[in-house]
Amino acid sequence: MSPEMIRARKSQLKFYRNVELYKKNTGKGFFLYKKAGMTLHDMRIKEEKYPALLYIKQKDKIRGIQEAQKGFNKKLATDIKSGNYAKVKETLVAIVEETLTEPRSGSLEGVSETVSILVSDYSKDSDVVKYLIDLSYTDYSTILHSINVMAFALGFASSLNYSQAEAKVLGLSALLHDVGKIKIHKEILIAPRKLSDVEFEEMKSHTTIGYNILKKCKFNNRDVSLCALEHHEKLDGSGYPNNKTEISQTAQIIAIIDCYEALTNDDRPYRRSMGAFDTLDQIIGKDVKEGKFSKDIYSKLIKSLGWMKK
Repeated sequence: MSPEMIRARKSQLKFYRNVELYKKNTGKGFFLYKKAGMTLHDMRIKEEKYPALLYIKQKDKIRGIQEAQKGFNKKLATDIKSGNYAKVKETLVAIVEETLTEPRSGSLEGVSETVSILVSDYSKDSDVVKYLIDLSYTDYSTILHSINVMAFALGFASSLNYSQAEAKVLGLSALLHDVGKIKIHKEILIAPRKLSDVEFEEMKSHTTIGYNILKKCKFNNRDVSLCALEHHEKLDGSGYPNNKTEISQTAQIIAIIDCYEALTNDDRPYRRSMGAFDTLDQIIGKDVKEGKFSKDIYSKLIKSLGWMKK
């Protein structure tokens, strides 16, 4: 295959307008199948009346992701308005999945609009956040975990009457806090056992990897990249990667929500979940007493969880 050409993702085909699509003829190279300014008709895509393999130019990859994000974001807004919360979560998974195919500034900035849609609409209909948390998936992944953490973060923001701008920063930080895991070996991410020292060192590196990716993005608030770096730090200096004791407020909030979601989620394939009370009392509460988490944020998390259950 020409190094200038890459396979087009089927999930993005319907959204391509300004991206040219090419067909490959054996021994004859690539030929233009769809020119810029046109889209494949929905019915053609639904009935798969197009070549099994289509290609785009390598230089168009980010543009293709951006067009897909715009299309999915439009669908997200429609799903929210229709009250179809299962579709909302499904569309969110698709958006994040497409974004992480190429986690660079040009694609990651697109999820800022995704969070804006949720912030503007959840303030009108708080049930969006509650349903996002309650809806389960059988395939637990970094993507699903990040969406769940974002939902808890938006619930936290709503219960404390954050402004839309503040809620957006918190939600975006939550959604992207684990972006560095895209560079971690999958075997380590899903290992159903305790990691070796070498494996754990690689796992810990997702914080610095995520920070280095996000600091190149044009987000208005530095907390988004700092959260990726600091969400495993602890106030007593026992965390990683830098044993910091001065941690951004956003990272402190996401850290405790991250821990709560990971321990209480039923979809984990390799261990049983804990109940909310036991998690808050035995695990997180213990860390609070030991000075690892903020007592104030802990109290506010409990308040927000009560708000989400109403």
